[in-house]
Amino acid sequence: MLRRANDCANFPREAWRQVTLAAPAELALYGAQNRGFLDVTLANDSAQALIPGADHAIAFSFRLLDQRGELIPLEGNRTPLTRVVEAGARHTQKVAVSIPAQHIEAAAAVRIGLVHEGQYWVESLYPEHPRTVKIEPRGELDSLDARLAAADQLWQSGRGNGLRWPYGSMMVSERHKLLYMPVPKCACTLLKSMMVELAGIESPGIARELDVHFITDRFNTGVQLKDKPMELARDILASDRYLKFGVVRDPFERLASAYLDHFVYHRPSLDHPAQAGISFNQFVATILRQDPYDLDPHWRPQYLYFLGVKHIGRIFRLEDIDQLQQYLRENIGAELHPDPEKTSSSSMLLTNDASDCSAMNLAQRGAIHPDSFRSSSQAAAIREYYREDFALYDAAV
Repeated sequence: MLRRANDCANFPREAWRQVTLAAPAELALYGAQNRGFLDVTLANDSAQALIPGADHAIAFSFRLLDQRGELIPLEGNRTPLTRVVEAGARHTQKVAVSIPAQHIEAAAAVRIGLVHEGQYWVESLYPEHPRTVKIEPRGELDSLDARLAAADQLWQSGRGNGLRWPYGSMMVSERHKLLYMPVPKCACTLLKSMMVELAGIESPGIARELDVHFITDRFNTGVQLKDKPMELARDILASDRYLKFGVVRDPFERLASAYLDHFVYHRPSLDHPAQAGISFNQFVATILRQDPYDLDPHWRPQYLYFLGVKHIGRIFRLEDIDQLQQYLRENIGAELHPDPEKTSSSSMLLTNDASDCSAMNLAQRGAIHPDSFRSSSQAAAIREYYREDFALYDAAV
């Protein structure tokens, strides 16, 4: 007869011989922390359920091996067993491996196993229990390919559910009944970072490290509406039980900031006159000839990001981020953590000739205040083209 243990202490010692692991033969490690994630499958072929216990007494961990297969002294990080594994069942779980820089040159493999109360308890009972996995350090996350490969270890890369723009990119925490409608250039990095925490996705800190925009858009993390079943996504969009919020920015300031970021501060380091780059006025002239829906998301009109969403709770101005902080704290207990290294506007250069200067010229001056472009000859045309945005911003409180 099958028995169910109350906790891991009641799991018979002889039953551990029927608990085996399977893992891939190799694991790539990325970044300064030489970190990777391994899919390990635990098979419980005993006659009793394996229960982790309330204190996570059972966990996956690893030992580090050198080229000769000898142990390198290292306390491997632990990944607690996350669920009960019933008798005769299988459970696959991601196990984190991180190796300090001082050991990486000597390391050739890791031996993955289950630990109990701080010891390789299962291995001591059943030496064939752990799996040996070859490791391959890949270095820094300084390329798209490296970030893609690192993210592939954690999240599934796939298509969305077919939900059209902008709804698919909206972020949701079902637990907190919170829906965030992100608008680029409106503190969306800060707010997306908060949402991946609240949504409880796999390794939110690594999503931020690899670029929260890149990860949530490219992979199915579970935080965006595109990651949900279509019926559920539509229910959330129509629901009046969610706190639905967004942030908007002075349209002129947002446009100027987008120009500076994309054409001035992050332009290629080319000093040839032919590579001088477009001026702000030239940038605006190009925008005015296009359909708003065809624009880059960073200067696409903000009002389009909210169209068709029912029961919007609040739209905040960017400069009133403290009101948003209070709103989130009072309603769901969430905290924002702004980047203290963001450039203060008080240290930016205010110059009247900015609108007609080339991007290269502006890049040589340092940080330019967005208000430098308000005297642009295109100011009236900007106000007309973005008239819905100015109305939305004026109505925001």
